Amino acid sequence: MKCDNCQKEQIWLEMIGANFYCHRCIQKHKILGLVFRTNTEAFKKIMKKLKPKNYEEYIQLERKQIEPIVNLRKYGIRLKTTNIIEL
Repeated sequence: MKCDNCQKEQIWLEMIGANFYCHRCIQKHKILGLVFRTNTEAFKKIMKKLKPKNYEEYIQLERKQIEPIVNLRKYGIRLKTTNIIEL
């Protein structure tokens, strides 16, 4: 099957909305790409809860929408915070 975003032939595709996307296109999202690489079950749970309609909506998902659904630290995913200032 072909990825609907990059049009490359892939054996395994994930469904986001009504279209299929390869692992490279999924990993373009910084947080969800990390979740996808570490725990696919958590990724599928997030997709099921948030229900993005297309790839553009998937890319626009933010950290504050993802964190209430799944405890990322439980899966060993640690995200850098933006409010830390190094002196």
